[in-house]
Amino acid sequence: MNVPPIAYFKPLETAWNKMKNLLFRPFDLTRWLAIGFTAWLATLGEQGGSFNFHDVHHRPDVGAFVHEHMVLIITLGSIAAALILVLALVLVWLSARGEFMFLDNCLTGVARVAEPWQRWRRQGNSLFIWRMVYGCVILAVCVVLAGLCVALAWPDIRARVWGGRAIAAVVAGGLLLLLLSLVIGYVRIFLSDFVVVLMRRHELKTSAAWQIFLRLFRTQPGPFLLYGLLRFAVGLLIFTAVFLAGCLTCCCGFLMLAIPYVGTVLLLPLPVWQRYWGVEFLRQFGPDYDAWRLDPPALPPTSARPTSIAP
Repeated sequence: MNVPPIAYFKPLETAWNKMKNLLFRPFDLTRWLAIGFTAWLATLGEQGGSFNFHDVHHRPDVGAFVHEHMVLIITLGSIAAALILVLALVLVWLSARGEFMFLDNCLTGVARVAEPWQRWRRQGNSLFIWRMVYGCVILAVCVVLAGLCVALAWPDIRARVWGGRAIAAVVAGGLLLLLLSLVIGYVRIFLSDFVVVLMRRHELKTSAAWQIFLRLFRTQPGPFLLYGLLRFAVGLLIFTAVFLAGCLTCCCGFLMLAIPYVGTVLLLPLPVWQRYWGVEFLRQFGPDYDAWRLDPPALPPTSARPTSIAP
């Protein structure tokens, strides 16, 4: 059986053309804003805030204040931690549902919010639960690795010396952290670019879609590993271009991109392009991996619809 060669740059070109058809042929601000909303939801779980810590001048009465109001501080801290946890869970849940809303808009060429929110709620909720379990597993792995490194360096820690065990612990911890980061990066790419597509293609839950993808991955790991490297390289180029553009605008661009939803709308062609890239790359492996076969868009009845989205 002759296996057709896997293309790597052709899907990029095809994805770029589909992005232009969706967003610019013709340009419709209402459709742009609606698709941008679903793209923003899909990236909620990936966006993080940054906090600026200023120098704190230690006062002699700080310790006494903390000791005197220890119960109040613990209570307020616990409430704040609980609220932050609940907010984080809500954001991840919205992100999981947004993944399918954004993918649905890209594949159908129709800017919809309510309909894909309802239609793909089963898959979105399944993705949310999988992410929660996966996050707990990663946390447990990090704790175990940290414990092993501390155990390795414990004799030097007790002796308060920078010896061979401490150096070995730092080197081993750095290598293990690098390996773990690589695995996490690939899992994130495979989940978003391929597993979510298979979940929609076959209307499956996350674990079942992972089984389908892993069967394919075991037969042809090379193309997917190389895809991950290209994905990282393209992401690095995009980050560099956006950073330079922000610097050229005297950091005004950074302020605009930092505004929730606004930044996603301004850069909407990029997430749409990347969304199509994964879909086009995956469909090379056969009809079972072709996301277009589930819900091909109808012919556009008016100029408000893109001219050509599906193959």
